[in-house]
Amino acid sequence: MKSWLKISLVLCSYGFFKELRPSEPYLTEYLLGPQKNLTANEINYEIYPVWTYAYLSLLVVVFLVTDFLRYKPVIIFEGFGYVATWCLLLWAPGVKSMQFMEFCYGIATSTEVAYYTYIYAQVEDKYYQRVTSYTRAAILSGKFISALLSQLLTSFGIMNYYNLNYFSLASVSIALCIAFMLPPARRSIYFHREEAKSVASSKSQIEKRTIDIFSVEQEVHNDQEQRNQTRVRKWKISDIKQAFYLLWLDFRDAYTNIYLLKWSIWWAFATCINFQVGNYIQPLWEDISSFKTTDDLYNGSVEAATTLFGALASLTVGYLFFNWKLIGELTLSLISSIDGLLLYFMGKTSHLWVGYVNYVLFRVSYQLPSCKRTSSRFVRSGVWYQHVCGTLYSKYFNGDCGGSLNII
Repeated sequence: MKSWLKISLVLCSYGFFKELRPSEPYLTEYLLGPQKNLTANEINYEIYPVWTYAYLSLLVVVFLVTDFLRYKPVIIFEGFGYVATWCLLLWAPGVKSMQFMEFCYGIATSTEVAYYTYIYAQVEDKYYQRVTSYTRAAILSGKFISALLSQLLTSFGIMNYYNLNYFSLASVSIALCIAFMLPPARRSIYFHREEAKSVASSKSQIEKRTIDIFSVEQEVHNDQEQRNQTRVRKWKISDIKQAFYLLWLDFRDAYTNIYLLKWSIWWAFATCINFQVGNYIQPLWEDISSFKTTDDLYNGSVEAATTLFGALASLTVGYLFFNWKLIGELTLSLISSIDGLLLYFMGKTSHLWVGYVNYVLFRVSYQLPSCKRTSSRFVRSGVWYQHVCGTLYSKYFNGDCGGSLNII
């Protein structure tokens, strides 16, 4: 098996297990239940918004640290974040504890970008679109199995909402173990570019530096330590300067391209709206179901359908070529218009199944443009900046900035 395929397999296994969390489709019901005994207002306005703020505050730090640490430590940290989240969900009582749980969840989700960008430091550019489809499909497949299990386990009375959290904890713990199996990245995009050179070139550089150091030691033997420290310190400063300069070049090149700029702005807003819908859809379903108490909740089945169709869409787009420069604006306009209508009917309906169907269509439509073919430079910078913009937008509608809206 090719090395890039082996690495992709380990990474996708991690992505699958970290998403295998069958308690999530019924999180609101669990928090409202006897184990936590929280009110709807506490959940919607005191607990859930913490995730948005945590995600935003950590994202910029994660942006720099991920590249500096070469991805793997951040992926491991993501695993610890998920484990901490479910430990708190199981054993910590009260609003404050659940707010801290959301903070840990914010840590885990903000570091998720390391999962998506790690593979680009391990494979050649020609495999970018393929590994992108693999990693996204692994995530969506994990969500599908998770949602399907949650529906089956609750419908047949095998597990209740509380016990599902033990299942989730076991799964994210397995993911954490797999994270340790990932091979370290020898290079990164900005801070560790020199290590990507060939072994022969590296050996020649080492030999050259050895000769240089030897000559310096012969010349200035008396103040050897001081000069060595100064040389190392200057190398570090110049290396950091180079990293930020390369970062600026990627940003400039990606966003002075009007085509990429339009697409990234769309993705920024689409991402934050997708976050908002995912974060508050359960309270909406809970509110709709109260109109007809005979309706059973099928949150798990709906999430399973959403992720199944999303995974199929992700894989299909990954292997097809579309001339996005020709049809891109028309496609994004059409998807945005349809999504707007879906959101409107989702918020106005009093029929739970209408809300379910609209939700499935909305989430699948988000996946279609997300796997489009693009340049490696845009892959490097686009993920970070668009998530920052999307989270800022989300913060406005959740916070005290004058844009706070009713959840339902």
